[in-house]
Amino acid sequence: MEVIGWLWWLIASFFGLVWSAAWFLLGGWVSTLAQIAVIVLVVFGYKYGWRRAPVELMARVGSFGRFAWNWMRSGDGARPASSIGRSASSASVPWSRRSVSRRQPGDVRINVSTCMTLLMLAGLWLVAATL
Repeated sequence: MEVIGWLWWLIASFFGLVWSAAWFLLGGWVSTLAQIAVIVLVVFGYKYGWRRAPVELMARVGSFGRFAWNWMRSGDGARPASSIGRSASSASVPWSRRSVSRRQPGDVRINVSTCMTLLMLAGLWLVAATL
């Protein structure tokens, strides 16, 4: 009977750890989005007044929502040759994005987030070196 208690404790601890990590990650996003929403509401309230601000905000959110929905539906731009308007001779050659930019061994592609993280780590290393 004691083994069942230990197994239950182990499973509950694991799920508690997973829930804590998920809440930590999602909590940051939720609080950030809430802060952005408050700032947007304050700006619209200051610009249009408290009576007209909700109408203006919904109009802007609606147009942005349509833009985002159309962007998500558009795909990656790879269309069949017939829809692009190519001739029949070039339509037989398949086009692929992978053939245009194929990574070779040793290629390094760094985005802005990685650069900022590396700069922060370098700054912390410099601070630690001076202490």
